[in-house]
Amino acid sequence: MRYNEKRDAVLRALANAHGAAKQRFLVPLEHDRRTLARMVAEGAVTRHPQHVIALPGTDQRIIIARRLGALITCAHAMDRYGIALQRSSDSRLHLIVPRGRRLVYGIGHAVIHHVADVHVDPLGSPFADHETAILTFMRCAPELDALIALDCALRGGMVVRDQLLARLRGPRNSPMRELLARANPKARSILETIARYELEEAGAVPDVAVEVPIGELDLTLGFLAIEPDGYAFHSSLADWTRDHHRDQWLLLHGMIPLHLTAQQVLAHRTVEIVRPIAEQLGCWPADAR
Repeated sequence: MRYNEKRDAVLRALANAHGAAKQRFLVPLEHDRRTLARMVAEGAVTRHPQHVIALPGTDQRIIIARRLGALITCAHAMDRYGIALQRSSDSRLHLIVPRGRRLVYGIGHAVIHHVADVHVDPLGSPFADHETAILTFMRCAPELDALIALDCALRGGMVVRDQLLARLRGPRNSPMRELLARANPKARSILETIARYELEEAGAVPDVAVEVPIGELDLTLGFLAIEPDGYAFHSSLADWTRDHHRDQWLLLHGMIPLHLTAQQVLAHRTVEIVRPIAEQLGCWPADAR
């Protein structure tokens, strides 16, 4: 095989591997490593510690994962899979490493999760699969952040509740099973999950995604219809008109609309705002905190 053909084969393999892989998996034959040396000299690829070869401009997080033979997980994996969180991902990289794997040093600040029976494809995706990433995030993240990710992943069909439960056996996983039981794929946004969670924590458990003739209500507490509103989803004339028609319908049918702004929900003011109104209307549970 000529140099150009070998070079193109290496470049294709790197592209399929998200930009980086260890040398021994790219060119398992010793005599082909001269091809890599020439590619490095020409600037077609770059060489990194632990014999990792990368395309120029490859995300440093992927290079670190390849150096460790690890998988990217937690918030960075959530970002990869389009699961929005209430805050930007931690600057520290979270990685899954097969249990028993000897680590290397000099990779910078990273959080290492040792997981048994995890398979790392050295030429496949450097990100943990949806299910493994969610389970790791559930163990690592604050409860609300984990619930936000669970709601989104369940809603999008990325994970299946029963399959997650099958990997959460034993007494030590009891808190995670309880958290999974609280997840609700009907929640359509971060705002709805946050508002629901904080009301539940206060002892006022709302109904979610309640169907009425005029459409779907995000949360209801008795006859109080709670709508956490993000401006991006209510900024057109059609949205504005629809919201007013819905509020009029609710009032006509004995329900009280209560709109919460995204800023109020993200500032964790849901209970502060909802409780006095719900108490005034007789919708707040007597035994709630």
